This record gives sequence, C-alpha cells and structure tokens, in this order.
Amino acid sequence: MQPAIQQVIRALAEDGRAGAIQIAEHAVSAYLADAPSEGDRVLSRDILIRDLASLRGIAPHLAGFIGRVEVYVAGLAQPSLSRAA
Repeated sequence: MQPAIQQVIRALAEDGRAGAIQIAEHAVSAYLADAPSEGDRVLSRDILIRDLASLRGIAPHLAGFIGRVEVYVAGLAQPSLSRAA
C-alpha cells in the first residue's frame, strides 16, 4: 500500500534535498491522475488542499515547502489557455 500523499510531501519537505519540490509536484500530479473522473479529481484536489493546511498546522517549520505545493495544486485547478479557447 502506498503512503498517503501528505505523508510523501512531508517526507520530501523534511528531507530537504535538491529537487524535492519537483518530486512533490510529480507526486501530486500522479495522485490526481489516478482519479477516475473530473469530479473525483476536483474532490481529491480539495481534500489535498485541506490536508496540506492541516500539515502546515502540525509542522509549521515546513510551511514554505507546503506553501509551494499548495500553489502548484491551485494552479492545477485553473483552466489552461489551450482548454479555455
């Protein structure tokens, strides 16, 4: 069984190695890609944002990293210019 996405993000944030944010972004994309429908992806994004906010409260020393992941997740919710046209 795979660890929960928020546990992966926390582990990457605590590790602090170069490229950790890109790995976290890839993990988020893979997590959301597993959702069977657009509605499920929206729900998964909302849950992930809630979980990241909770993680920020539990581990405030990781707030910078978590904030960058939150910005990435929020960007995924925005329609791309190619889809909007």
